[in-house]
Amino acid sequence: MKPTARRSVLESPWYWGYVFCAAGLVGLVLMGPKVLERQVQEERRFQGRQRAAEKETGAAPVTPMSTQGATRLNLRPLFTLLIVGFLVAWSMVWWHYWRPRRAG
Repeated sequence: MKPTARRSVLESPWYWGYVFCAAGLVGLVLMGPKVLERQVQEERRFQGRQRAAEKETGAAPVTPMSTQGATRLNLRPLFTLLIVGFLVAWSMVWWHYWRPRRAG
């Protein structure tokens, strides 16, 4: 019997998923603080418009203002998605290419 030629790991879509998730995580770690800073600015602008509308109606403003540590939107879901994708893709690459195989 002729042994089958093994495909290169670079031909695997799991490998590329792993690489892109890793790059996304690195980018998110590096750019996360700037993105959060921008998010706080955007939320405070929106909340300022809400508070102005509340004042126009004569009601006391009740809209809380966002701070650096407390925004309505954060990066946690994106981190979670990328970490899960990274782990799943890495485990699939390991399973198909590098796991120890039984002789037989």
